[in-house]
Amino acid sequence: MVPFAGWSMPVQYTNVIEEHLATRNQVGLFDISHMGEFMITGEGAFEFLQSVVTNDLAKLETKQACYNCLCNERGTVIDDLFIYKLGDEEFFMVVNAGTIQKDLNWLMQHKPESVTIRDMSEQLAKLDLQGPEAEKTLQKLTQFKLEQLKRFKAEYLQLNNISPKVLISRTGYTGEDGFEIYCKNEDAQDIWNDLLEAGKEYGIKPCGLGARDTLRLEACYSLYGHELSESITPIEAGLLFVTKFNKEFIGREILEKQRGNRKETRLFYHE
Repeated sequence: MVPFAGWSMPVQYTNVIEEHLATRNQVGLFDISHMGEFMITGEGAFEFLQSVVTNDLAKLETKQACYNCLCNERGTVIDDLFIYKLGDEEFFMVVNAGTIQKDLNWLMQHKPESVTIRDMSEQLAKLDLQGPEAEKTLQKLTQFKLEQLKRFKAEYLQLNNISPKVLISRTGYTGEDGFEIYCKNEDAQDIWNDLLEAGKEYGIKPCGLGARDTLRLEACYSLYGHELSESITPIEAGLLFVTKFNKEFIGREILEKQRGNRKETRLFYHE
């Protein structure tokens, strides 16, 4: 166990290699409750978020998510995050644990009065079920046909006797198929234990921060504080694919100049 952003976090339950391979070949379960969550609602919520993140939220359908960067006026990255569209003026934002207060301050500074931002980080737990056997494992806990839930889509689902329904998305940061489960703190332990029981026949293993880091590295996913920071832009980090120039957002002018000047981006992306 190690201290991280005010939490005590497991680096490993058994060892990193075993947990890494379990996620690649069977199914791994991660406790990611340290992550931050904001609910953003009200008239103008869509326009507000469009103006502060790099990706284009106009492409999102209801209950769909996308990866994003939150940039400052210099074009460098305040945080990388996921945004879920839950309704026309209702969005759910998932941010990194170490940047919760910084992100919240930035958003509050730029939002219009009609938009409300609720920090849900202390009320919500987050469990990630990842791996080729993740669907079979989770299917034991719900009547909903998980094959219908496509990549980057989300639904409120009933899990066993947990009430109310919990938000589940077909997302993750390991490079495998899988699900992210957002639930009330008091329900997290029951859901964790139910998933471990349901996944026994598939070789499920609890996984710590060590395997999460090796898995995301193997999948070439960025980690804030390493490949991303307030001294690195999305273009420099190779995240041109989440930087859309068909809209206005904070830092856009600098990033557009970088896109034209940095030859190395042409090695990785076709426009």
